[in-house]
Amino acid sequence: MREAKEERITNSKSVQVSLALVIMALILTFTAPACASANETSINWFMKGYNLYNQEKFSDSLDAYNKALELDPKDSEAWNNKGIDLGLLGKYDDALSSFGKAVTLNESYAEAWFNIGVIYDIKGDYPTAVQAYKKATQIDPSYQKAFVARNVDTDLLMSRSLSCACQDQLALV
Repeated sequence: MREAKEERITNSKSVQVSLALVIMALILTFTAPACASANETSINWFMKGYNLYNQEKFSDSLDAYNKALELDPKDSEAWNNKGIDLGLLGKYDDALSSFGKAVTLNESYAEAWFNIGVIYDIKGDYPTAVQAYKKATQIDPSYQKAFVARNVDTDLLMSRSLSCACQDQLALV
């Protein structure tokens, strides 16, 4: 009888040890990837993109921002910086799309509105650029760079309007 009782205790301990091992295996299965990818955070990829941008490695910077956005698609700053890289690489429509996502996520992101204006300037669409600069200065009245760009484009538009007596351009500013 005593042997049967000891056997049940031993079996019970074996079951407990087995159960503990199974639980540990499950825990490791789910936490190991998280630990292994600790350096794979969106912030790390964002900073890598920022550093590559400062080294003028715009394609590599763009790749890093894409990785950051895979991990955190709601990062308006990463969308803005991705747009800057795309603009520098001459991909203006893609840049506008990225800036658009940045301002959709953060409507009061003055720098992204400014960057939209810059791309429209490059494309020669001064009325739309003025509106983007105007939005940036409404958000941040101290944003001097946006005021200057807005004034330059306004002067361009007004000089065209005055030289051809077109009233439609004046309504935009």
